[in-house]
Amino acid sequence: MISSTRPDRAAGATARRAFGIGRRLGIVFALLAVLLAAIGALVTLRVWEMHTSVEQVFEEQRESLYSRDIAHALRALETHVQVHDLASLAPDSHELVLMRELAADAALALKALEAGPGQADPSQEEHSRAEARLYESLEVALADVQRLLAAPGDGGRLSTAVRDARRLGDVLRDEMRREAQESSLELLDQGQELRTEVVWTTLVGLLVIGLLTWMVRRWIVRPVVQLREGAARIGSGDLAHRVGIVSSDEIGELAAEFDAMAAELQGMREGLESRVEQRTREFVRAARLAGLGTMAAGVAHEINNPLASIASCAEGLERRIANGGASPAEQREYLQIIAREAYRAHEITSRLLDFARTDPTAAVEFTFSDVVRDLDVLLEHKLRAREVRLEVHCDHEDEVLRGNPSEWKQVLLNLLNNAIDVSPPGGVVRASCRRSGAEFVLAVEDQGPGIPAEHLERIFDPFFTTKEPGQGTGLGLSIVHRIVESNGGRIEVSNTGRGALFLVRVPLASLAA
Repeated sequence: MISSTRPDRAAGATARRAFGIGRRLGIVFALLAVLLAAIGALVTLRVWEMHTSVEQVFEEQRESLYSRDIAHALRALETHVQVHDLASLAPDSHELVLMRELAADAALALKALEAGPGQADPSQEEHSRAEARLYESLEVALADVQRLLAAPGDGGRLSTAVRDARRLGDVLRDEMRREAQESSLELLDQGQELRTEVVWTTLVGLLVIGLLTWMVRRWIVRPVVQLREGAARIGSGDLAHRVGIVSSDEIGELAAEFDAMAAELQGMREGLESRVEQRTREFVRAARLAGLGTMAAGVAHEINNPLASIASCAEGLERRIANGGASPAEQREYLQIIAREAYRAHEITSRLLDFARTDPTAAVEFTFSDVVRDLDVLLEHKLRAREVRLEVHCDHEDEVLRGNPSEWKQVLLNLLNNAIDVSPPGGVVRASCRRSGAEFVLAVEDQGPGIPAEHLERIFDPFFTTKEPGQGTGLGLSIVHRIVESNGGRIEVSNTGRGALFLVRVPLASLAA
């Protein structure tokens, strides 16, 4: 159903797409390009205008300097003409030579002024025409002055010509000075205008960039964030949540796919929950039956040990009677063992029924000799059948301890029974107990093949066994593990190279009276 509907939804969404992310980003970048182009054009135009104004300022300053030199030379010439009597001066006199040099300097400065900057004059056309007329008048006046100085005879005419030239020089100087000031002021005004335009351009640019940022955030960032949050909620298990993004772009299509996927997953989960609920009810019924079978297997396994002891004692008593009789003391001893094992079987059944609970059992004072007592009699039949010898050595068997002696007897018998089962004919099973620092250590070692490395981590799991089918249920070591842990201890298993070694370590604080 999913594969058939999703292509249809994708095709419909593609057909409805009219304003996708590509077009929206295109609009954003187009506006940004227009903004940058406008700023670039404005800056280029203003820089060109500033360049022209700077050239004009330099030109006006140059013209002002030359016009000032002309005015100074003509004013000095006028002063000499007024001071000296030209009719009395010799043609090669120092004063007359100086006057000619002043007139020549003014003429040279005027020619340099007329030559211009050597490139296009940035001045306005009307200003250039006015300057040309003033240059022409001054040039004529200087030519008259130089002609009269060449043959000084009429002092009145020379004085009038010099005065006229000086007046034109002053006009030229004032005009050039005024134009230089105007060009400088114009350059300052352009600088102020440029600063204002930069400020406004920056503000407009920031406004446009803010608008573009808002557009990108509204069109792309915010829907992506909503999509991420919605995907996170759906991923966390809230399949009833919907992203709910209404958009005609790719993000809207993706949100619609997410919502459709969530709806499909929700329907699938509801169906799975219904099936899981049904299977759970079936499993509970099966587990109850399996629990009954497990409990029965555990009871059979644990009861087998005291029953074997009872059978062994009964066979021993019967054999003694058949061989000539048994004394009343021997009969009483065998019957007492049979009675104790029967009561132990009763206690084992009670213990197995409470196996799943962690309620502590009643603790009493006992010695470990109470635990190891009668081991030879209890295991005599099995040891003889397997042709295995049992060696028991306890350094502190008379120390008073506190706990449940029946539990510890169950631990020791389970470990010894397993050791006897795996030992070869003629082998030896060793059991020992000792103090080790703050711990009480019980060790059981066999001479069997050892435990495969891959089974060491599972050896205490319930129902795990390495024995042949029908020879074990895998509950013995799990019960041992449970009893040891309930007393605050731990059990370790290792391969010695000659068999397996089980070490039970229990803190003395949990056992001492």
